[in-house]
Amino acid sequence: MVLKKKYKLLLLTVLWLIIISILYSMGILTTDMNKLSNIINGNPIKMQLIFVFLSTIRIIFFIPQTIFILAGSFIFGPYVGFALSLLSLVLSQSIMYFIGRYFNKELLGEEFYNKHSTIIDTIKTYGYKILALGIICPVAPSDLIIASAACIKLSYKKCILVTVLADAPLIFLYGFIGSNIAETYLIKVLAILAISFISYYSFVIWNKISKNLK
Repeated sequence: MVLKKKYKLLLLTVLWLIIISILYSMGILTTDMNKLSNIINGNPIKMQLIFVFLSTIRIIFFIPQTIFILAGSFIFGPYVGFALSLLSLVLSQSIMYFIGRYFNKELLGEEFYNKHSTIIDTIKTYGYKILALGIICPVAPSDLIIASAACIKLSYKKCILVTVLADAPLIFLYGFIGSNIAETYLIKVLAILAISFISYYSFVIWNKISKNLK
């Protein structure tokens, strides 16, 4: 088991280094904003495809989606960034559902059920309501919640629909926080306040439900 975990960690590290090397060779990994702007303006479609690809495979490296939402809004603006982040959300959560539904034992392992039994029991009890709450709550492992929902065979279409409806408003708000448009200063403040309120409220509910099931 230890060797298996070490092998998975080594594989993730190698994949991460390969992606970093490719991005560096393309000139995307740079702190020179003028250079990055020229790359984006030179081939915006290509940059958007790369962003969606990276934002989708983030699940392999356990990277929070929020990082890519902020980066996407900064690079492409709040509206295009919102569309790209929403697309990558559907793709990444579809992958997690597919893994949880058909390859849970092969990829997640038998220990997945024991380690995340509380999440699975919570979803069994509350269904799609807890799925929406888990997507919104900042401390809830949303990717694992989708995989867990698939393990107990909740509907794919309903899972993705609930995920999009729950996460789309937050993606939109995060988009304005990451935007580099000067005129959106007031909107940024309002977005931060709204996200803070939603995050705190969802955390309180999630924490209460988790304690009740223990």
